Amino acid sequence: MITYLSTISNHYKAVAVLALTLFWGSLHAQTNSVSPYSRYGFGDLYHSLNARYMGMGGASLATPDGLNLNFGSPASYTNLNLTTFNVGFEGSIIQQQQDLPPVNLQNSRSGMRNLSFGVPVQDWWGSALAIQPYSFKGYQIRSSRRLASDSTVLITDEFNGEGGLNSVIWGNSFEVAKGLSLGVNMHYIFGSLRENNIVNFDDFRFLDTRSDRESQISNFYLSYGLQYRYQLPRDRFIALAARFQNSSNLTSQDINFDYTIDGNLAVDTLIGGTSSEGTYTMPSEFGFGLSYGKMMENSNQASWGINADYETYSGSEFRSSIGGSPLVDGYKMEMGGFLTPRYTFKSLERGTGFFNNTEYRLGAFYEKTPLNLSAQDLYNYGITFGLGLPIRQRNLAPGEYKVSTVNIGIVAGQRGTLANNLIREQYISFYLSVTFNDKWFIEYKYR
Repeated sequence: MITYLSTISNHYKAVAVLALTLFWGSLHAQTNSVSPYSRYGFGDLYHSLNARYMGMGGASLATPDGLNLNFGSPASYTNLNLTTFNVGFEGSIIQQQQDLPPVNLQNSRSGMRNLSFGVPVQDWWGSALAIQPYSFKGYQIRSSRRLASDSTVLITDEFNGEGGLNSVIWGNSFEVAKGLSLGVNMHYIFGSLRENNIVNFDDFRFLDTRSDRESQISNFYLSYGLQYRYQLPRDRFIALAARFQNSSNLTSQDINFDYTIDGNLAVDTLIGGTSSEGTYTMPSEFGFGLSYGKMMENSNQASWGINADYETYSGSEFRSSIGGSPLVDGYKMEMGGFLTPRYTFKSLERGTGFFNNTEYRLGAFYEKTPLNLSAQDLYNYGITFGLGLPIRQRNLAPGEYKVSTVNIGIVAGQRGTLANNLIREQYISFYLSVTFNDKWFIEYKYR
């Protein structure tokens, strides 16, 4: 008799249920941005990469990877060797500085960032599902000025924002010819962005004013990908990939509330609780990547590789039904590499030690952000480092095959400038993800 049994353990199932519960709670319980730059557009956009790729500068579009899910490259899922489950976290420390007025603050943010699952449906078809953040908004800005008609009256302007958007992604890719895969991600965006502006007078003759804005945003959009790998002699390969996301409209329910206040008490409503349907326009994106390295035998995993990506973001296409400052077009260049000593150096191929089987990663990136403030383009750049730590599997059944990895990524970078009285942010971000790979169905024969 032949019986097909799922080999995924109850331990993995428990981890998946717990991770989903924590992630769903984190969508509502966390403030995930502490940057004044999140005031613009959808807020701080969050990448769709796990800790492995962050350790390589984010360069990952063309990287062949049979053990990790890469939602930044929609054509990558045909590389999957095993059923894959991933859960990821991030924590950041941010030093924020400004010359005038003098500001030197340290902030932090942390939270669960990724919950994803993928499966090789057929040799030519891979499918994956994820829930993760799309953007974060969180800031508190205060400035002072004098009343134009009476310089003895001091006015304090306060600008506050919070919220964010989340994304559910379902991706499928298909190998349509030898080495050539095409893929598509279907995204569902949902969430809310909230802002309030307060004008405070230090003179009791004037009433303060406050305006509240909330946009509840949702809709579907698509992104497309291509990945091609050409096999060279001695197990070497060269690969290229492209990704495109067209400009899309997201529907919003916009709620506005304007009123005057005396202390903490609302005195008069100027515009009370108006609600209207609106539209946010999501900019188009394009990316192109190259990868060169060496493949492991009988695997879609590379023993070492060098990657380079170039991506564009058409920020000038952004539109909001409640107004706001416009964005500009931006770009990002990323480069990185990785190697596993045991599979890279012939002298170490028999080594079974922990460090011989650890994957080491290094990278860098340089980005022109879609922000232009005070006639100054803002840039974001940094270096990265990462490790892939193998988890030893014990008590496997005959024919059972599992791989588990703890991925660590560290990013040290800077965004912004002190020029033109702007804010410079220097940060270090830590990324941690745990990836479980398992062959779900194994053929057992009982005689």
